[in-house]
Amino acid sequence: MLKALVIKELRESAGIVALAIIGAVYMFGELTATPVVPWQGSTLYSYPFVGDWLGFYFCIVVGGLAIALGLRQTAWELGQGTYFFLLHRPLPRARVFGLKLLVGGTIAITFGALLILIYALWAAQPGHIPAPFDWRMTGWAWNLWLMTPLVYVGAFLSGIRPARWFGSRLAPLLAGIGLAVAVTYVPWFWLAALISVLGTAMGLIAVFYYVQARDY
Repeated sequence: MLKALVIKELRESAGIVALAIIGAVYMFGELTATPVVPWQGSTLYSYPFVGDWLGFYFCIVVGGLAIALGLRQTAWELGQGTYFFLLHRPLPRARVFGLKLLVGGTIAITFGALLILIYALWAAQPGHIPAPFDWRMTGWAWNLWLMTPLVYVGAFLSGIRPARWFGSRLAPLLAGIGLAVAVTYVPWFWLAALISVLGTAMGLIAVFYYVQARDY
């Protein structure tokens, strides 16, 4: 049963991941001056991780992936009536939603980490940039990465809350985005990590509260 649920989540997330991969290809085309579409330039104007557009593209691609996954696993399934099937299987509710969170969170977090590592590996290769590359310069990019679970759990919680979309239902997602912005500007990685962990933990507590309290 657990294997079937994992396969279901992976299969239903494939389209969103495919769109994120397309966005990542476009992002790398911009950041590395390797045109993938006609309007992209072929000249590198900025130093990797210093004054480039990584933060903007990371928020769009990875943040968008996290939000789409969180809402797809909750609000979309509720709208399609899938919950009425899933929650009447011989598995506790907490386990079903915990598995969803594990699959979706792993996809979003791993995807974001891979984007940073691929970009850093490209920059570290001799001949790609006209200056030495120091891996310590990727530090702030990992602050960006720490925003991923905050945004994902915020979207997931917004998807299961029984409230009006144009009322307070999106409040958890907005709170997650707010914490994510704070995390990206914190100068100390340990503090950014602490904010991310605590914020994510609070979101997960709220998720499992609604999972048990809501009548599906």
